[in-house]
Amino acid sequence: MRVIVLAMLLSLLALLASTGHAAPGAPARPNVLILLADDLGWADVGYRGSEIQTPNIDRLAEEGVRLERFYSAPICSPTRAALMTGRDPLKLGMAYDQIHPWYNGGLPPGAYTIAGAFKDAGYQTGLVGKWHLGHTQQHQLPNAHGFESFHGHLHTNTDYFAHEREGAHDLQQNGKSVRLEGQYLTHVQARESVRFIEQRDSDRPFFLYVAFTAPHSPMQAPEEAVDRYAHLPEKNYRRTYAAMVDEMDRAVGAILDSLERQGIADHTLVLFFSDNGGFRSFGGNNAPLRGQKGETFEGGIRVPAVVRWPGHLTAGAQIDHLISVMDVLPTLASAAGVPLVQDRPLDGIDMWTAISNGEAAPEREPIFFASEIPLPGMIHLAVIDGSWKLVQIVREGQTETRVRTLLFEIEEDPLEQTDLSEQHPEVAQRLAQKIRDWRSLHPMAGLRGTLVPHPGWVAPHDWAEAVTPSRLLQPSWKNELPFSKALIDATAERGVLVDEATRRELERLEETSRSGWAPAER
Repeated sequence: MRVIVLAMLLSLLALLASTGHAAPGAPARPNVLILLADDLGWADVGYRGSEIQTPNIDRLAEEGVRLERFYSAPICSPTRAALMTGRDPLKLGMAYDQIHPWYNGGLPPGAYTIAGAFKDAGYQTGLVGKWHLGHTQQHQLPNAHGFESFHGHLHTNTDYFAHEREGAHDLQQNGKSVRLEGQYLTHVQARESVRFIEQRDSDRPFFLYVAFTAPHSPMQAPEEAVDRYAHLPEKNYRRTYAAMVDEMDRAVGAILDSLERQGIADHTLVLFFSDNGGFRSFGGNNAPLRGQKGETFEGGIRVPAVVRWPGHLTAGAQIDHLISVMDVLPTLASAAGVPLVQDRPLDGIDMWTAISNGEAAPEREPIFFASEIPLPGMIHLAVIDGSWKLVQIVREGQTETRVRTLLFEIEEDPLEQTDLSEQHPEVAQRLAQKIRDWRSLHPMAGLRGTLVPHPGWVAPHDWAEAVTPSRLLQPSWKNELPFSKALIDATAERGVLVDEATRRELERLEETSRSGWAPAER
């Protein structure tokens, strides 16, 4: 009888753990809330002295930990891919460019995502806002990647009032179009985030990802918001940009207030950051950092970031460890006690003890950055390896390629003012080779920059209705072209032609051929 009771107790504890409950006296898993700004400049938050009012983001910084060396990708889709998967977006074919409406790429079927990991651990999962990781086939959408609830838009550059991209309606809830014309998108995102929190199943923890559209273009804000910044110049949309950041901060405040009303603020881990640096032509300010969105100087990739979890993190603290957006998945999973499937490789590392206890950061491999935006053939690259950072600007022409190389001691020179490539040519050469080796991992059919649609492409009327449902797609598919190892080797420097499993099989067959043995014919 005692054995049976003990077995029942163990089963109950396992069930409680899987659903986020805790046994008496044990801490329950926290709620996790990610707030992602879009194109927010390094200097455009109040806690850095900005003229833009951001009291709610500032509150997170005062009550949490400022992550002062947090790196995103220089453009949006790669950051979101890294956030969702913990993988290097280059390996996913999404490093050089964003996903334009005329592209049909996106996350692959069965991708291991942060939402899926938290869902498997018993969390209720939701996404509000911008997806931008695929829009043409059902398996690319949020609901196929671990999000039980999705209210938002699939594209970037979606009109804030008409909710359209390329003239096609782009606002939906779980695959069904939602018509809210005239309502400002940031207000919609605030309302839907609060609705998710207040209508949640209070018996389970939640994972909520709020991907704000603001302050990304088109540069639009309510008139009263723009009037609050009438003292700012209109040049480069600075006045409207400030209003958009202000409205986003108010949305952050509404979400934080809902946590307070629900009595769960102290039991919710909140991470806020931007998907890349600000874009000067649309009002962003990254001073004193060099560069902007689309570039691999610090202003394009080093972004405002704060994390708050009352009672677990020291209020008002700051850490200067290098943290990549690829680290978010393993770090938040570690903080929440969410197990990760061990046979699904991650490129990010767990930084939780470094953030929460001030411990030394784990050793890490170099991290890389790339962008081919806004000009096709103008490629911005960088690698950070310890205290060194190499920046390359590659201009691909029809008959020649020009490369500008700059080397910085990034910890001593975060403003990237002193190029050391001539003083340390051996370091520059070593890091340049690392970039070449890294770029060879990119799928050859991955996304590369195009400014306009492919010939013959036209937009649908409604993006939600234009998605190809899974029932019309093959459950699995294999490229039947006659690849050979010689072909793969010949194209290796340009990228990955086939997946790793296919490569291994070709190598096995070649080895078999050299040994004189071949499988019997059937």
